[in-house]
Amino acid sequence: MRWTDAEAYCRWLAGATDHPVRLPTEAEWEHEARAGVTGQYPTGADIDTERANYLDHPSVKRARGTTPVESYLPTGVGLYDMAGNVWEWVADWYDAEYYAASPSRNPSGPDQGRFRVVRGGAWVTSKADHLRSAWRHQVPVDTYAYSIGFRVVIGSDP
Repeated sequence: MRWTDAEAYCRWLAGATDHPVRLPTEAEWEHEARAGVTGQYPTGADIDTERANYLDHPSVKRARGTTPVESYLPTGVGLYDMAGNVWEWVADWYDAEYYAASPSRNPSGPDQGRFRVVRGGAWVTSKADHLRSAWRHQVPVDTYAYSIGFRVVIGSDP
């Protein structure tokens, strides 16, 4: 799924429900991934294939794929699949230096860029570090991949 597809879905859903719908900012995504847990992963201090859908070894790739939502326990605030399954588009452009000078409260990301941010890791991820709540990954905005999805925020801009 491309970033523009995720944005188009948000616009469609907003029109269909008469509620504001948008992609989360990167800061919102990370806040929710960390909420209610202690540790570097949305699942707590540790991660393994009992807690998230990812490749613990590249040799199992042919036997794996996405899993249904709620196949793993939720985070401390009740959100599912914040680690693994599919990368998730967020609203922000990628800038490696942005957070060094960003507002400390509710940063909304750079105004422009070449890449968008995805968070959370995916089932094709073979490095557990990529599932950490703080891990940022840059992807060209026109990338279409079966390992990228999104979640929405219902409500106005941050």
